[in-house]
Order: sequence, then structure tokens, then C-alpha cells
Amino acid sequence: MMKNSFIAPLILSVAGLALLLPASYFLLTLFVRVLFGSTTLYYAIAPSFLQASAEIFSFHKSGWILYGPLLVVILNIVAGLHFQLSTGSLKIRFSMLYRNGWLNTAIVLQSLLIFAALVIYLVIQHYRY
Repeated sequence: MMKNSFIAPLILSVAGLALLLPASYFLLTLFVRVLFGSTTLYYAIAPSFLQASAEIFSFHKSGWILYGPLLVVILNIVAGLHFQLSTGSLKIRFSMLYRNGWLNTAIVLQSLLIFAALVIYLVIQHYRY
């Protein structure tokens, strides 16, 4: 019988790419503003990101921009991890394995880079104003 073990990581990869869309769109508008000077798209999304409410885990537009990449990292790392618990004679052995899925690993690296860019942007904006 054929085992469909590739479906869950593929679904999590597609979900991860969808969760990266708000942050990617924000960074795209930021780069358009910096490189070309066009501020229309940037000011449509940036004030809600910079003037978020005081709640640290608020999930409106700015929450999806900042916490989306972190959620992608968590989901895709969990998709690659496998836990095994085996018992022997008077011993219990616990092992954790990471399945090497190239798509999940690429999405994790991409989301870490996007999150790092967002953190750098927020630090610059914080010290600028």
C-alpha cells in the first residue's frame, strides 16, 4: 500500500506561502517606496503596521504582517519533525528526527529572512521617530 506522507508537508507549505503574502506585500511596497519614491501603496499599509494597538498579539492587518512569518516557521518545522518513542528491555528511548523536505526548508528560510527584514525595519523606524 502506498503511503501518502508527502501530502501533509505539501499542505503546510502551501499554507505557509499564503501566510507569507501580507509580509511580502508590505516589504514590496517598502522597496517600491525606497527605490522609486512611490508612496501611495506604502502609506496604504504602513500606518496600520506602525501604529498597531498596544496589544502584543493583536491579529489585524499588522499582526498578519509581523506574526505570519513566525507562524510559518513553526508550522513547517513541525511538519518536518518526527518523534519516536521506543521501549527496550528496561529502557525507554526517545528520538527526534527531522525529515529533509526541501520545500519546507526553503519556506522556513524565506520566512526567517522576511521576519529579520521586518524586525530591522521596525528597529529603524523606532529609533528614527
